[in-house]
Amino acid sequence: MTGATAVTAADGLRSHGNDYSGVERSFRARTGLALTGPLRRVPEGISEPVSVIVPTYNGARPLAGTLAGLEAQVWRGFEVVVVDDGSGPPVRQVVLDAGLTVPVTIVRNPVGLGAGPARNIGLTVARGSTAVFLDDDMRVPATMTALAALRQQHTEGCLFTGFREDTGPEVFFAPAGSHAPRIDRDWRWLSDQGGGRYLQTTADRDVPRCDRASFELVRESRRFKDFGHGRVIGFWDLPGMVSSHSLCVKRADVVAAGGFPEEYATRWGVEDLAFGALMAARGIFVVPALDWVSFHLRHEGRRTPRAAEQARLGQSLERYRRMLQRPAAGRRFPRHRLRRSTAAGRPGVEAYELVP
Repeated sequence: MTGATAVTAADGLRSHGNDYSGVERSFRARTGLALTGPLRRVPEGISEPVSVIVPTYNGARPLAGTLAGLEAQVWRGFEVVVVDDGSGPPVRQVVLDAGLTVPVTIVRNPVGLGAGPARNIGLTVARGSTAVFLDDDMRVPATMTALAALRQQHTEGCLFTGFREDTGPEVFFAPAGSHAPRIDRDWRWLSDQGGGRYLQTTADRDVPRCDRASFELVRESRRFKDFGHGRVIGFWDLPGMVSSHSLCVKRADVVAAGGFPEEYATRWGVEDLAFGALMAARGIFVVPALDWVSFHLRHEGRRTPRAAEQARLGQSLERYRRMLQRPAAGRRFPRHRLRRSTAAGRPGVEAYELVP
């Protein structure tokens, strides 16, 4: 920027608040329902086109459960986009075996690029004006797509984030409806592991370490309304409330922000934290959807020592903070070349391959 100092993402985080009360009042006036929920019924007249984007890397086993949860949705106005990010073997057959009765697109990346690029690639082929991003190990409630579509149909400038309960295969793969996940098992609802075990994830690295033993971030922030303007609770600020395992946002808002940052291609990256920062820096409200609670299949057979994971995450956080010091404007949505593939396997399924 000539003659002036460029506005950075960190500047944007400090200048924007997250009090979405006006949006909340408008949503209630239009629908008679509460914006954050829980919404106990699915109203008629939902018309927002939704694309559910699921990146996966060697996740065939949990992906089957995730797709089963999507097939059980009570509202059918959505499509599913599965981005196979270099899995060996490919997950195409798992997707076909799921027998989804909604439109399906499979994108195959020959080489794994990471979660951020995979989500951007999924959005490239998605048709919906609203995108739901899910991890491949989430068993979602049957009303998830309906309530995501309803919220985006009657709001502008909002990113809705869901919650999860970690569980084992005996619950994750149980018949739909036999168990219900509990929101109080999500770390944003109650964190009580002790302050010393957390890394400082805030944009401001000068925030003092916190010695509190527990946090109730949803309650303490008035459902995230008191976040924004750089406010910190313990180790977290507003970007930290955004978790890519379950989030819903307008496609146009993702593109305008430049998509998911692709610098964080390795596991235990912070691409969701960075994405949340870019969205919040543009004034997009981060809103908790309290009825969007999914089961998450607890990671099994972790081979990397916890200390090594923490060290790698710390390095990613440093890259994240450097990103925040760059200009917020002018980020372009990444372009990935794709070509149609003949490997779809049945009607109603489209397939693409990433062009090396």
